[in-house]
Amino acid sequence: MDDIQKRFFLALAAMWIAVLLVQPFTKVTVSYNEFYASLLAGFLVAGSGYLLGRMGLNLFRSIASVIAGQFLIMLPMVTANYMAMSLNMPLADDLLIRMDQALGFDWHSFIAFVDARPLLAGAFGKAYQSFLIQTALVPVLLLFLGYHRRAHAFMIAYGLLTLLAAVVAVWFPAYGTYTVYGYAEGQLANINAYFGFEFINHFEAVRSSETFQVSSKAMSGILTFPSVHAGVAYLLIWATWSNIWLRYPFLVLNLAMALSAVVNANHYLVDIVASVPLAAICVVAVNCLFGRSSRPHDASASLQSGIRIGAGFPAGTNTA
Repeated sequence: MDDIQKRFFLALAAMWIAVLLVQPFTKVTVSYNEFYASLLAGFLVAGSGYLLGRMGLNLFRSIASVIAGQFLIMLPMVTANYMAMSLNMPLADDLLIRMDQALGFDWHSFIAFVDARPLLAGAFGKAYQSFLIQTALVPVLLLFLGYHRRAHAFMIAYGLLTLLAAVVAVWFPAYGTYTVYGYAEGQLANINAYFGFEFINHFEAVRSSETFQVSSKAMSGILTFPSVHAGVAYLLIWATWSNIWLRYPFLVLNLAMALSAVVNANHYLVDIVASVPLAAICVVAVNCLFGRSSRPHDASASLQSGIRIGAGFPAGTNTA
């Protein structure tokens, strides 16, 4: 296991430890038996990656590592969100509204503008729902292009951003725009505001109950300020920036994804703005952890090595 792999799994372990240490001081518990399949899958994929590395299949080892990370990172991130909201701090909607006003942002006019344009509303909807697709596929794409360090750093930055957002959000619980401004689900003509309402039952349950259990049936993004959706969008821009072919498509897509949190979810504009420094802190942190490098490793060499060994040729054999 090389240095990148070691740092990657140590960082994952540190996130788990941080959440597990704080959890007993909150009313949140976790139904681990409901998540054993995904956790087991993560460990099995990580183990497979280790074996692939021993066989010299470094590219496939790295792919296995980031896939394992996706299985293993989700539960502590979700748990941290519920822990933050379980502390029952006073609602911050009035403060967030004043912050939007200070920015000169008219939420009602913006939503009316987007809702009157079906193509624009549809584009924002697709950008918003690209979140899970991008976080799953971009690290793998980076690995195939040779950006091994950046792929692993992105995964850790993603997890770290979620945990830091939960810490900040402790003092800013909020219902968000659609509820506070009195909109009903289905009221808008072209904007799909499902995610602006879907979280509310979870949000109210974790705040009002004496105990709350995170289960596979009770998982939702319940943070408003700062926006994790927007923060991850900025991290995706950073992750893909070094490759000229990825840079501008992912810049456009993820600027749209960041703004779509205002359109399709429950976010104030200030939630999106506040995610910028948070993402920057995460980038600095992972650059310190993994080292600053924007140059790709020789991905083709890694792939060819894997093909040669898999075909029974010695690693140094020229099969061209």
